[in-house]
Amino acid sequence: MTQLMQSHPGMVEEVISMLRHMEVDGETMQYILEKVGMEDQMLRQLVMSQPIGEVEYMYQERKELEQSYK
Repeated sequence: MTQLMQSHPGMVEEVISMLRHMEVDGETMQYILEKVGMEDQMLRQLVMSQPIGEVEYMYQERKELEQSYK
C-alpha cells in the first residue's frame, strides 16, 4: 500500500469503482492520465513491469504503424 493510499483510506477503491461503473475505455483513461500529468510516469511503470516480449511486440507494432504513415 502506498503512502497516498494510507493518507486517504478508501478513496483509491472509490475511484476504481467509479471507473469500473462507467466502463472506462482506453481513450478516456489516457485522457485522465494526461489531465493528472501522469502519462510519462505510467508509460515507464508499465514498460518496466511487463514481460520484455510484450514490450518488444508493442514497440514493433508501433514502429510498423509509424512506417505505414510515411
